Parts: sequence; C-alpha cells; structure tokens
Amino acid sequence: MNDIPHQPRTIKSFVRREGRLTKSQRHALEHFWHKYGIDYSPEKLDLEKIFGRRAPTVVDIGVGTGDTTLKHALLHPENNYLAIDVHRPGIGHLLNQLELNNIKNIKVVNHDVIQVLDEQISDHTLSQIFIFFPDPWPKKRHHKRRLINKSMLNLIKNKLAWNGRLHIATDWSDYAEHISELCKNDPDLNNLSGKDHFAPRPAWRTNTRYEARGERLSHRVYDFCFGLTQNIKSSND
Repeated sequence: MNDIPHQPRTIKSFVRREGRLTKSQRHALEHFWHKYGIDYSPEKLDLEKIFGRRAPTVVDIGVGTGDTTLKHALLHPENNYLAIDVHRPGIGHLLNQLELNNIKNIKVVNHDVIQVLDEQISDHTLSQIFIFFPDPWPKKRHHKRRLINKSMLNLIKNKLAWNGRLHIATDWSDYAEHISELCKNDPDLNNLSGKDHFAPRPAWRTNTRYEARGERLSHRVYDFCFGLTQNIKSSND
C-alpha cells in the first residue's frame, strides 16, 4: 500500500516548445475555451458539476492535438474525458474539433499534469488514465525529466478507482524497459496482458504524428495496460 505523501515535482517533464498559433487555433482559444476549458486552480474539481452528470472519468495526459481523445470519446459517449496538455497550438486544434463535432463529454486542461492530478483531482475517482507517447527525453542525462517514474505512478494510483486502468504507449525501447520494470515491481498494479508481456495495440488509438515518427525511424511501439488491484491509501487518509 502506498501511504507516502506525494512530493512536489521540481524537474519538469516538458518544455513549452510552442510554435506560432494559427489564426484558427487562436480563434478557438479565444472563443471556445470558456465552453470546453478548465482553468487551473489548486482546488478539487467537482466533475459531476463540470460535466453535468455522474459518469466514469478518463484522463488523457499529453494529448497533443487530441485526436485520440476525440476518437475514444466518440466511441464511448458514456465516459467523461479530461484532456491535459501544456501546448496551446494542440489545445486550439482540439477546441476547434470539439466545437465542430458538438462534443459534450470532453473538457480541456492547459496546465502541468502533475499539479492537475495532485491538486485538482480527488483520490479514487478516475476509471482510466492514458499516457501515449510521452516525451522520451532520449539523452541519458535528460532521463530524469521523463514523466513516468515512481513518484508519478504513486500519484496515478491514488487517483485511480479500484480496478481502474492505466494505458501507456512509447516507441523508445529503453523507456519501455524502464516502465516495464517499474510497474512489474509494483504490487498494486496488475499487468492485464500477463507478467512481462506487452499489451496489443488498441484499435481505437489514433495513429498520431508521434507514433508515425517512431514508425519512420523503425521504432517498435510498446503498449502497456495495467489494472489497479486495490484502492490505495492516500496521503490525506
């Protein structure tokens, strides 16, 4: 059981490599954020109030342009989705798609996911968490910046409901090895594909530019799917 209080993360897993916003993206941020966006505040979110209903909640971390989030939400209208990313061009693209498709079960957060999970999400409330193609920080001296580490896993476990699922994908073999070892040695996580096995690629996951880039580089894509075997004791219990 994890009863270690979460420690604030001081090393960022991202840099804001924000290019120029297109006119369409800027328009979306200016006109649609109030409808689909959630502003950061160090207070717990009332998800039932935000979505206007009680439903399983899925958090998608580092969504890029949000294509995978959108596809999954269209396939599963019974779920609520929080799409989290720090880069505004991708957020602007997603906002345009939400408005175009009149999507009501996705809300967008433009902030550091560590703070969002730690401060805005109540414990034991999430049914699934997606982390697809997080920044690999390929240079060894930068590995400390990688998002997925023991501290992040402890935080995730506190937020997942019992039998909640954690889905991860990466195309970097050493990152996949790190994730595999980290999760294999965690008694609270069950590899749903069997010990030391990778998960099959989910058919619903959109082939994003990150995955396509890996394929062009002849990288193998590694998928993981873990289930939470018990409710984790939070630092507030």
